[in-house]
Amino acid sequence: MGLLAAFQSSVTGLRVSQSGLQTVSHNVSNADTEGYSRQRVEAATYDPERRAGHQLGRGAYVDHVARVHEQYVEFQVIRDRTLQGYYGGREGVLAMVERLYSEAAQPTVGGAISEFFNFARELSQDPSSFGARSQFVQAARDVAGAFRTLDDDLRKVQRGIDDTLQDRVGQINENLRVIAEMNAGIVKNEVDGSMANDFRDRRDRAVREIAKFVDINVLPQDDGTVSVELANRYVLVQKEQVAALEAVPDAGNFGLLDVHYVGISGNRVDITAQLDEGEVGGLLDVRDTVIARQLGLMDQLAVTFVDEVNAVHQQGFGLDGVGGRDLFVPPAGLPFSAANIAVDPAIDADPLLVGAAQDPTLLPGDNRNLLDLADLQNANQAALGDVPFNRRYAELLHDVGSTVRVNADRAAFHDVRASQAEALRESVVGVSIDDEMIDLTKFEKHFEANSRVVTTVQQLLDTVLQLLQ
Repeated sequence: MGLLAAFQSSVTGLRVSQSGLQTVSHNVSNADTEGYSRQRVEAATYDPERRAGHQLGRGAYVDHVARVHEQYVEFQVIRDRTLQGYYGGREGVLAMVERLYSEAAQPTVGGAISEFFNFARELSQDPSSFGARSQFVQAARDVAGAFRTLDDDLRKVQRGIDDTLQDRVGQINENLRVIAEMNAGIVKNEVDGSMANDFRDRRDRAVREIAKFVDINVLPQDDGTVSVELANRYVLVQKEQVAALEAVPDAGNFGLLDVHYVGISGNRVDITAQLDEGEVGGLLDVRDTVIARQLGLMDQLAVTFVDEVNAVHQQGFGLDGVGGRDLFVPPAGLPFSAANIAVDPAIDADPLLVGAAQDPTLLPGDNRNLLDLADLQNANQAALGDVPFNRRYAELLHDVGSTVRVNADRAAFHDVRASQAEALRESVVGVSIDDEMIDLTKFEKHFEANSRVVTTVQQLLDTVLQLLQ
C-alpha cells in the first residue's frame, strides 16, 4: 500500500501543478483585459491516512481558484468614478457655453450693444443722412440678432446635453442587464462551492461603468450576487431582476428630457431631481441650472435694453414727422424675450422713420433724441442691479468663466483621485507578468518533482512485480 499511496499522492500533486499552470496561463492571457482580476490556485491537504501510532499524508487537491479582490478598494474606485463623472460631464458643455460668450462669437451681445450706441452717435452728427440711418438700423438688427443667436445657441447646448443623456441612459440600462445576467450566472456556477471569477469580473466592470454616470450603492449578498441601488432609494438590480431608466420629454420644460425610474415591479417615478451626481448629474446641473440661469439673465438684459431704447425712441420723430414708434417689437401677442427681439418692420424697411428728432418742426437737423438714446449706453439700469447694459453683460460672462474655472479645477482634482484609485486597484488585483513568471517557474518545478516521484514509484513497483514472478 505504501508505494501505491505514494503514487497516488504524487498524481494529486501533478493535478495541483497543472491547475496552477493553467491559472498562470489564464492570468497572462488576460493581463491587458480591462477589469480582469488576477486569479490564484488555493490548494488544500487531503485528510491523512491513519496508521497505528502515526499518520501518512495523501497528497493535495485544488480547493478553489480564488479571485484577488479587495472590496474596500472597489468601493473607493466606484465613488471616485462618480465624482470624476460629475465634474468631467460638466467640463465639456461648460466650455461650449463659455465659447458662446467669447469674442470669437461675432457679433457678441456686448459688442452689438456697443456698436448700436456708436452708430446712434454717428447718426446724430447728420440725422438727415440716409446712409447713416441705414447703418443705425443695421446695428439695431445686429443687436436683435445677437440676442436671438445667443438664446438659440444656449438652447442648442441644452438639446445636445439631452442627446448625451439619452445615450447615457441606454448605457446604464445595458450595464444593468449585464449585472443581472452575471448575478444569475454566478448563482448557477457557484452552486457546487466553486468561484465564478470571470462572471464576477464582468459584473464588477459593469458596476464601474454605471458609477461613472450616476451615484449607486452596491450591496453584496450572501449568495454571491449584488444588489444595486440608485440614490440610496431605487433598486436597479436585485439578483437576476433588473429595473431601467427612461428618458422622457417634459412638455413643461421646452421638451427637454426628464429621467424616469421604471422599477422591477413596473412602477414609474420621475427621478430627475435626485440625479445630482455622476456624469448624468453634472449634465443635468449644467442644463437646468447653469444654462437656465443664463437664459433667464439674458432675457432680463434683452427686455431691459429693449424697454429703455423703445421708451426713448417713442419720444422721437422720423423724417416723416411721425413719432411714438417703437424701434424693437416682439411677435404679435408675445412678450419680449431674447429669443424674439426684432426691429419694427416699418423702420426696418425705411430707415427714414428712425425717431432722431425731439421736435418735428426742427426736422431734418434735430438730433437731440439720438443723443438721449446714446446716453443710455452708460446709464445705470435699476432692473440690472444699477449697472449699464455692457457691465451687466460682462458680469454674465464673468459668471460663466468663474463656473468653468472652478469646475476645471475640481475636474482635474478628481481625475487624479480616480487615477490613483484605479492604480491602487490595479496594484492589488492586476496581473504582474513578473509575478506570473515566478509562479510559472514554481509550478513547473512542482510538476517536475511530482513527475520524478511518479517515475521513481513506477520503477519500484516494476521491481516488486519482477521479484514476485
